Amino acid sequence: MTVIAFENPRTAAKLDRRGRIIAEARRLIGAHGFEGLSLRKLAAAAEVTVPTIYNLIGGKDQILTELFADWVGMIEQELTKIDEDHPLDKAEAVVVEATRMIGENKEYFRSAQIAADHLQRSGSDSEDWKQLGSRSASMQENAARLAQEQGLLRGDVPARILGEQIFANYRVASSAWTYGRISLERFRHDGLLGVYLYFLSDATEVFRPVLLKKLDGLKAQAVSSDQ
Repeated sequence: MTVIAFENPRTAAKLDRRGRIIAEARRLIGAHGFEGLSLRKLAAAAEVTVPTIYNLIGGKDQILTELFADWVGMIEQELTKIDEDHPLDKAEAVVVEATRMIGENKEYFRSAQIAADHLQRSGSDSEDWKQLGSRSASMQENAARLAQEQGLLRGDVPARILGEQIFANYRVASSAWTYGRISLERFRHDGLLGVYLYFLSDATEVFRPVLLKKLDGLKAQAVSSDQ
């Protein structure tokens, strides 16, 4: 006998409300910045009560963490579709794919970056926030570890440190784009620059010419875009 499982209506309703809350939080931040997000405005926009927001998600920091988690999850999902064998291709893909996705949905990612910036400034020490930072940095850490295994990096600098620093550089560029200080093209350029420079700091002699050629290519692109 076939058993058909039906979703609990109460569970479905909770998920629907939760989805509306996150969507409206993203819209409010994207349109008005962090200052545009108040639980009262959010409750009205999502057609729920403030206590419902606390019950389903939590306070503002928890909401911001959810927004950033969505961002990280989308990039991770996209990267699983990339079939690259070379470590440098993998490292470049993190930046290239992330900036491509941002260009396709700027409001979505701008709200996520604003959320991340606020959490960082507030010194949030929540376990969820720490795990998200580790997940983000691990994308580049995995590429660095593979490069060490293939003899392209010496291993003098731990892969974890390389991943963290490449991601930190990416975050700086992402924040500059979010607040209109640089273009998306410059964001992509600066993100790739971080990959090449940090890899170069630990590169073997056979890998150095590859990275130096990449840097020359970036320089040429920057000159071309400025003209």
